[in-house]
Amino acid sequence: MRNKYIEFDDSLFQHKVRKLAKKWNVDEKEFVKDQGGLFMRDLARYIPPYKSFPTRGTTLGNKSDLEAGKRAIEYDLKKLFFIPDARVFKWAQRTFPMGEIYKGRKVIGAGVINSISEMRRFHNANRKPSNGRARSLKGFQQMWVDENMFDTYKFIVQRDVGVAKASMAKGMIMLKPKVKGIPAWVRAQMSKATGSARMHQVNKSWTAFFNARAYGLQHLAGKTIKIVQRGRLKAMETRLKHIFRQAAKESGWKVK
Repeated sequence: MRNKYIEFDDSLFQHKVRKLAKKWNVDEKEFVKDQGGLFMRDLARYIPPYKSFPTRGTTLGNKSDLEAGKRAIEYDLKKLFFIPDARVFKWAQRTFPMGEIYKGRKVIGAGVINSISEMRRFHNANRKPSNGRARSLKGFQQMWVDENMFDTYKFIVQRDVGVAKASMAKGMIMLKPKVKGIPAWVRAQMSKATGSARMHQVNKSWTAFFNARAYGLQHLAGKTIKIVQRGRLKAMETRLKHIFRQAAKESGWKVK
């Protein structure tokens, strides 16, 4: 469930970072490393779960976002699985153990599921490639499960809430170890997350490379990544101007 990833070309963004470093005469490697870590932090903020679409801020999420993620999982699972009355479920198990469930000549269910592994396969097979969320199935397309198994699988999936954010945060702290804003529920997923980052020099120019794998990273595609890049570039320029003004004041220069 954590093997999805997304790739995007940020070469133009990195070129602009290096250009800013030269313009303001700062150490290119340290500046690219610092901004690379903050860029990953910004990206992580736009990775679900979040209760409302992120705006300004530095934290990767709060408890409301965590609960929103758990609710989203339950909502998704109920689009795929039907929980009948216990007696009706046993009837379906006995009568239709290997295929579709009928009421007269009408199909009322896709089949009966008897194990967590079957639930996981069906769940993953019905995720949308665009965002990892579950497709909406009609009643006759849903698989039948008993309540205890549904609750068990829901608990298993909900334990992974925050892994996508953690995959980006894991690389972030490799570039900027002291960065703040990682909530405890995201940090707790670090051991499950797949993510890394490193600095590399190409043709005498420094670049921050990073990668991450998880369901949910698809949300960074398209317009979202451009929103994050524009915001980071603006924040970088503002920060550099502030540093320059402070240095000028300390040296006795007159600044506006």
